[in-house]
Amino acid sequence: MRVTFPHLGMVWVGVKHLLEGVGFEVVVPPPITKATIELGAKYSPEFICLPFKVMMGNYLQAIEAGAEAIFMLGGVGPCRLGYYAEVQREILADLGLPTRMIVLERNNFAREIFTALKANGSNVRWHKLLSLIRLSLAKVTYLDNLEALLLRERYREKQPGYCSKLLAQAVQAVDKAQSWSELGQVKTRVSAQLKAELLPPPAQPPLRVGIVGEIYMLIESSVNFFIGERLGELGVSVTRNLYGSNWVREHLLPDWRVKHQMRRIARYCRPYLPQRVGGHGYETVGYVVDYAKKGYDGLVQVLPLTCMPEIIAESILPTISKQYDIPVLALTFDEHAGETGLVTRLEAFVDMLRERRRHGVGRERVALSVGD
Repeated sequence: MRVTFPHLGMVWVGVKHLLEGVGFEVVVPPPITKATIELGAKYSPEFICLPFKVMMGNYLQAIEAGAEAIFMLGGVGPCRLGYYAEVQREILADLGLPTRMIVLERNNFAREIFTALKANGSNVRWHKLLSLIRLSLAKVTYLDNLEALLLRERYREKQPGYCSKLLAQAVQAVDKAQSWSELGQVKTRVSAQLKAELLPPPAQPPLRVGIVGEIYMLIESSVNFFIGERLGELGVSVTRNLYGSNWVREHLLPDWRVKHQMRRIARYCRPYLPQRVGGHGYETVGYVVDYAKKGYDGLVQVLPLTCMPEIIAESILPTISKQYDIPVLALTFDEHAGETGLVTRLEAFVDMLRERRRHGVGRERVALSVGD
């Protein structure tokens, strides 16, 4: 059986390793481009959010390359993600492409994988599956950690564009790694290369900006026009609150460290939003408070048009912005979003943050946050 899946940040590297390891022939969708988005939007409901449309583009391109089945995550709570698979299945059927949709919910994750393996004629023992899962998750976690490091330190790169090039090379190398030793070799090599290409930390700390929002729009940089990278090129140290590996460790393979972190974020969010609203609206509010308390210079919220959880969060952020005296820039995306306008807004936002720092605005908040 030839299977595919949507691009989800760095998660595709781990999913590919896992599915190939249990005997599937994997068709990785081509990298997301404007053509991908236009193709998906053409066959999607007009007012559905952008992630749905991009995933449809992924599926159609992968099916054209020979994919026969699609692995897709399910969702819980008042977020349309839970309906994605069913609606997408109907669209593909209407197009004469009755591709099998294998939906992995939190409560049936293992069962669906074994059902698909049985249909594929594969017989995988538990110990091998667990070993594959461990290495797959390690691959994704390493790439997520590397991306987070590069977002923080890109402002120190000697040659513009080096960090982005290094990340692309690391993704290719990790994708090819078939063992823990090979993954370790990649880590050692990338660490040495990065150390040699970063300038020493400047005497004046850089501007710090936190990026929050809907998870797909955050982890799929090709859809948000590489916001984190662009801020780094403007001399900003960037922190992003969500990564694919965090989601896996919170929902599929629970990790107590992630659970502890989310309890802290929930405490920050509760005074403004007492209950979950689906998607990652709850996390958006909580992390905005977290970053404000830590003395960040500014915050950027990234959301797809018509995303209800993020719209709720967006309506709360001005209150937090005023209370903590921290600027918040909300960026909304659909298939018609343009790169030029985004770059102009980011440049203006960073210029404003520099002026605030030059005039000492926000220093009282930073001083308070140190002892918080």
